[in-house]
Amino acid sequence: RKRFYTLRGLLNLNQELFDNSLKDFDSALKAGQDKKIIYVYIAQSHIGLQQYEQALTALDSAKELQDTLPGIWLLRSNAMWQLKRYPPAWDVLLSAESKFPDNAAFPRTRLYYAIELGLYQEAVAIALGYFDRHEPGANEYVALADALRRSGEVDQALKFIELAKLRFPDNKNVYLAGAHSYLSKDQIYSAAEMLETGAVYHPGLYKDAAELFRQHGDIDRALYNNAKVSDSKEKLGQRLAMHLDSGSYDQIIAMQNDMIRTSMLEDQQYKYALAYAWFKLGDFDKAESEMTDISEPSLFRKTAELRKLMVTCGEQPWAC
Repeated sequence: RKRFYTLRGLLNLNQELFDNSLKDFDSALKAGQDKKIIYVYIAQSHIGLQQYEQALTALDSAKELQDTLPGIWLLRSNAMWQLKRYPPAWDVLLSAESKFPDNAAFPRTRLYYAIELGLYQEAVAIALGYFDRHEPGANEYVALADALRRSGEVDQALKFIELAKLRFPDNKNVYLAGAHSYLSKDQIYSAAEMLETGAVYHPGLYKDAAELFRQHGDIDRALYNNAKVSDSKEKLGQRLAMHLDSGSYDQIIAMQNDMIRTSMLEDQQYKYALAYAWFKLGDFDKAESEMTDISEPSLFRKTAELRKLMVTCGEQPWAC
């Protein structure tokens, strides 16, 4: 029976049914389960329930396994970290590193802890040491670049981003980290190009690339990226904003059928945008027609002001 309860507990643990797994492991202990590994399973269940003190207590009962199971050190450090006992959590990782020097999980975890605490110079030092001794993945490159950027070493961050792009060309986070680095230098165009490159692998980035090109003032490149946005409503909404920026009011009117097709005009801000475009093109009747059904309080003042402008322009065309 002890084996049955242990196996059922593991099944529940894997399915993240932590309350059930704890009951099963307790039943296994009562049935005579004496293998210390069960306390590790109990600790995992408690961590899943955010019961970190209980997790630490369970791990104390499995201390004799610490020399052979590196994961116990990670569990202990994580529980302490969640309890905001940062120095002891850090010390656990250092002790584990000395015991298991070939295990990359410990310096990698310290890297993320340092970043979480805002110790960016420390994070950079850890990351560089990690790169010397272990094979870094995309996440480690991104973490190092992030730490370098936050510590003011943006050019160094970008060097590691370029290396990461070569090694992990399809990793979305690499391109996002690169864009953040360029934006921290106010290099909007370079950030947009970074996202445009990443969008080849992750098309969801086309919208953000288009927005950055728009902010930079390159409307043609913005429209090129916008055309590749897959969500019709998002594409049209962004394109409308671009045409408003550039004063291409005729292009906004040309979008009307697409806006009807995608039900965008159910959102009254888009009806107001059409009204404004008609106004700028001098067709006040059509502008008024678009404003007739606008009732949202947030748009009421805008429509009132637009109507006043139309009256003024009708009486004094030279003023418009």
